Amino acid sequence: MKKLLSISTAGLLSCYLPVVQGVEIYNKDATSFDFNGNLSVYYLKSGDTAEINDGFSRYTFDVKHQMKDDWQALALLEWGIQISKTGDQLYIGNNNLTSTGPSEDTTWLRLGYVGVTHETYGRFTMGKQWGVSYDVAGVTDYFEVFGAEAQGTYNYGTDGGFSGTGRAEQALQYKVNYQNFSFGAQYLVSDDLIHTDIAPENPDKKANFGVKFNDSFGMSFIYQAPYDIGLGIAYNKAKISLVVDIDDAKDAIQSPKIDDEIITAHITYRPYGSLGLHAALVVTDMSNHEINDSGKVMKEARGIELFSAYRFDNDISLILGYNSLKDNSTTLVASASNYHLKYFILSAKYHWDDDFYVYIESKIDDSTLVAQGSTVAENATGIGMMFVF
Repeated sequence: MKKLLSISTAGLLSCYLPVVQGVEIYNKDATSFDFNGNLSVYYLKSGDTAEINDGFSRYTFDVKHQMKDDWQALALLEWGIQISKTGDQLYIGNNNLTSTGPSEDTTWLRLGYVGVTHETYGRFTMGKQWGVSYDVAGVTDYFEVFGAEAQGTYNYGTDGGFSGTGRAEQALQYKVNYQNFSFGAQYLVSDDLIHTDIAPENPDKKANFGVKFNDSFGMSFIYQAPYDIGLGIAYNKAKISLVVDIDDAKDAIQSPKIDDEIITAHITYRPYGSLGLHAALVVTDMSNHEINDSGKVMKEARGIELFSAYRFDNDISLILGYNSLKDNSTTLVASASNYHLKYFILSAKYHWDDDFYVYIESKIDDSTLVAQGSTVAENATGIGMMFVF
């Protein structure tokens, strides 16, 4: 086995790093094996509370094998790592680090899939992988601490695995590129229940609330237009049922199946990480896809997320962002409230090296919440560092 110490460039493997550096540890004949990842920790301050939190640390094994007729086999395994354990005093919208495992786990599977790819015929993969909807929504998912709460990717407090909009569980995907166009299609095999830990409105009845997901499908279209403009649109649909008394199957109350739908569109200017200006805007229209702060499913909701950055020649980047998720429900089937999650994000980075940077990121919150005494942190600030390997 021939071991190499050379540095190679890997593709997009995470929601926060457009390009990650990897060490090619094996390359013999038609097979290559790369190892890469990153480690991140930040200090968070909100009001009288301060703590050290994990960023989005992970490590990845990426395997490729060249086959006949220009086909290539591929496989990827990615684990998340928790390197700093803290309490859960603050809710900061941290993109739901874990997938289906408990939040106290120090290591958990983020991605894992196997497939084949061909330059002409496209790519077919099976396993846990980024949903095709994320191909469109992910263009604004570059904040270090906050953000990603209005795009619908990580719905119901998960990593989006059951609905298929995030790190899709049990997903079959097909993707193909033609000139400046990209197309993706996905089918997700699911029969899973999300426990939200929200009690029903009747305080005298001890019960729990959950959302049961059934199979879903999605598709995406992306066009790289002239003048560094990118355009994309995606659609994802799942069948869900609302369940009460999920700890007592005999007495459980399950609603008829309803549609969990989300339409996502984006427009971008120049690639992320470019010198000078980069901007990306994502707009989403959701039906029964997300919950408000009191745990009610929003029958209709509209999300907007903006990520804009300017990188100077001196390796400093200034970032301005915005998140808005508004409940537009008009009936009592789900919620009909004045809920409006709304905040600005101000951030600065210093790219000390290609593989290391430090940052400060602040959230200026102007949300209107349903629940009184909510634990959502307001006007919080995080200071941290990221090491990429």
